[in-house]
Amino acid sequence: MKKRVLCALLTFAIIFSVGGCKSQTSQSEKLSPVTLNITTTPIGLGNIPGIGEAEAADLLEAAAERFSAQYEKCEVKFNFNRYNYIDEKEQLLDKVGTEEAADIFFAGSWNTSAWAEEGLLVPLDDMIDDKLQADINDTIWNQNTYEGHVYVMPYQQLQNTLAVNRAMMQAAGLDEFIPEQDSIAHWSTDEFNRVLEGLKASFTDDTTYAFMMYANNNQGDSHIMTLLQAMGGSLYDEDGNFSVNTPEGIAALTWLKSLDEKGYLPDDAENLQFIDSVNLFYNQQLAICMVNLTNLWDCRNRGLDVFLVNSPSLDGRGYATTTTNGFCVFDNGDTDKIQVAKDFIRYIYTDEDLMKYTLGTLPVNQSVIDQYRDDIWMLDAYSKNAENLTTIVRLDNLNWQGVRDVFYLNIQDLLKGTKTPAEVAASIDETCNAALEKGRPH
Repeated sequence: MKKRVLCALLTFAIIFSVGGCKSQTSQSEKLSPVTLNITTTPIGLGNIPGIGEAEAADLLEAAAERFSAQYEKCEVKFNFNRYNYIDEKEQLLDKVGTEEAADIFFAGSWNTSAWAEEGLLVPLDDMIDDKLQADINDTIWNQNTYEGHVYVMPYQQLQNTLAVNRAMMQAAGLDEFIPEQDSIAHWSTDEFNRVLEGLKASFTDDTTYAFMMYANNNQGDSHIMTLLQAMGGSLYDEDGNFSVNTPEGIAALTWLKSLDEKGYLPDDAENLQFIDSVNLFYNQQLAICMVNLTNLWDCRNRGLDVFLVNSPSLDGRGYATTTTNGFCVFDNGDTDKIQVAKDFIRYIYTDEDLMKYTLGTLPVNQSVIDQYRDDIWMLDAYSKNAENLTTIVRLDNLNWQGVRDVFYLNIQDLLKGTKTPAEVAASIDETCNAALEKGRPH
């Protein structure tokens, strides 16, 4: 009997010892050394206060050094791979399953949702506490969520609005539409038409235009998608499919075609690229063009006096779009690497110096905006404009590149007049939804 009791006590002691040791290891003892592969493209972060022009790679290298110096769970080493955008397949996807596979990717890709669907990424929900959740706008969280899970931790954004040449507006006698200094104007679609009409009437030559337009390739297509909401329509239906073939969508396309017919747009805009509009704007041959904070600084550096306005809406609030960049964690089957990768990313959001890298574009964290709103030009204005954000790129669009490849062709048909606005609306829905369907799991 005594022997049985003694054995039972010894067995209990061993179990307790193993369980206690396991718990103690997870909390205090170091893991084996971990090497994280970090991959990014040449994503510009703008002019960082106290640092200067920086890229995502600069942020990541600074973060790695600071993280390693304070991380106590294990020794961490970092390998960095910076590749050109066109090399994504070779430098990122083809390396999955190899020793060179990325553990962390700073995402500026339209393809993250497809990667999540394929099981290449791990959900990051466990990194998001209530404080961080409340610190970032719901529209931004939604853009980075797929099937109910966050797969991209948003870090910085570019809020796209329209820039207007102030001198041209004043020369046209349109001072009533100019907002207060360092604020964003809000024009209804009717007011927008009045501005374009006034600008056109004030021009004294045939090489100056009121408003941007382009359809030579897929660059800048999301800005045109924003304009398709000018008559009260929505780009998508409740199921996430394109829904332009509606009375409001057809009206918006009819409106866009009318701008061309009235001579507000550059000649033969179907043959122009987005960069052509930007260059016309810099040369003061174009009064209104799309900008974000990065090229807004370019305007200031070039001596251009501009103000901002949202893309038009019927209610006068207008629309701004935002694109975000952030961090993805690839699932390479190593739980320790995944945990350290998450710890690394979460650390960045706790380090004030690392969060300053968002100030060259636009932070997604309201707390960072609040801290620097009085120090960074237009930061306060962009923050107040967040309520007018509209979604163009959805994370549940699994073949966005396919959408981009067909959307601009429809705008070409509109501008060339080879299809009516109603025919273009039907074609946008047909071709873009076919592209979306191609990317969906079957």
